[in-house]
Amino acid sequence: MAGGKKHKKSAVPFILLFAGLISCLAVFGCGYLNGEGKTTIITSAALTDTIDIAELSTAEFRYRGIADVYKDEEKKDVLCHICYSAVVKAGIDMSKVSFDVNYDEKTVTAKLPDISITTSVVDEDSMLVMPEKAKIELAEMLTWCEEDARNEALATGELMTAAEENLKTSIEGLLYPILTPKGYILKWSS
Repeated sequence: MAGGKKHKKSAVPFILLFAGLISCLAVFGCGYLNGEGKTTIITSAALTDTIDIAELSTAEFRYRGIADVYKDEEKKDVLCHICYSAVVKAGIDMSKVSFDVNYDEKTVTAKLPDISITTSVVDEDSMLVMPEKAKIELAEMLTWCEEDARNEALATGELMTAAEENLKTSIEGLLYPILTPKGYILKWSS
């Protein structure tokens, strides 16, 4: 080489070219990768998959009560009373929610299964047996208290009403990002 100088190739142009290529992919490729521009078809199965969270408890009932424990199956002779605290939860199996999609009217009608008691938990530390001398095992005490708490929760009706309202709000929140951009309206089956 003339003058004895060697020219070093600089890596800067390659780095700039690579950075520019990555920038272009980020700007133009994200729409492709995220499905922008793709036609999305709303189906009942896709909606069911979206809300599939197995069992969902949507309301709870805190209760302090007294359960009567009977000596006999006819529930005539009382053995003792148990004062206790419990939490009862209500909800549904989300996989049992069904959807009817009307493509012409752009509506989705959701049908909920019956709401049921999902959990009943008695606080063992809160239990007090009256009279104290009554002979009863802990497992039996828990059974009587859980049954009493479930019956009280169902009798009020408030637990099931709150559970249904909360359930509808949850499903609306899960489906809003799917239905609203496509112009669909969610309705509830009676």
